[in-house]
Amino acid sequence: MISEKAFANEFSGFWSEALPFLTPQVIAELNLSGTAMGDGRRQWVKPLIGSGDNSNNDVIAETSFGLFAESLKSGRPVAELCEESDLIQRVKESAIGRILGLRREGLPRTHRAHPNTEEAVALAKRLEVYFEYCPVESICIQPRFRGCGILDSCNGDILAEKNLIELKMVDRNLRSADIRQVLVYCALNHRSLQYEIDRVTILNPRRGLEFAFGVEELTERTSGKTSSELFHQISTFLADFETVHQPS
Repeated sequence: MISEKAFANEFSGFWSEALPFLTPQVIAELNLSGTAMGDGRRQWVKPLIGSGDNSNNDVIAETSFGLFAESLKSGRPVAELCEESDLIQRVKESAIGRILGLRREGLPRTHRAHPNTEEAVALAKRLEVYFEYCPVESICIQPRFRGCGILDSCNGDILAEKNLIELKMVDRNLRSADIRQVLVYCALNHRSLQYEIDRVTILNPRRGLEFAFGVEELTERTSGKTSSELFHQISTFLADFETVHQPS
């Protein structure tokens, strides 16, 4: 079994066939289509200036996501949660545990140092502001998608009002693998009919940018197919992979 990220980053032959129009030129155009994150009051978010050491960015991102999730669960603002050192430590340890689980190997020693708490809190507050006007009951943290064939079941980041939101708290541009990843989630959901999803957003709180697409718009632009056609192609490949590639 493989993860959705491994599938999105590998299998280049399949992706070239499935998404023939997801070219470097289109990725460049999509990067230009990003809009500044706002909070409904036209308060635009500027890029977050970090420490310059990116070695802990993955733990910082997971910590910030954990703080935001805890804020939603408890109904308490992020700033209030940050007054509890025990809670912060618990969220950090949980974040490191998730990273260890995702990598299935030990983290380098640099990751065992305390990540920059201020950065994690700042990113969590950006998420809090971004979702300020979204009803809490409509927000699903880490929606789980059923696996298919060689692809294990997996979790997205946030589903809010039919909008699947993938978080990328990184200091880089949008990549083709990011697009493939959200399309994989949509394909799994199309097969299982678990959720209603008609939009996808790739949200980068670190850079203060969001990239929003209608599902049909995105599949047409990247594949030239309808969403049903593309998602069926992805699901069929995953389901049939082991049979097709068995040694003769």
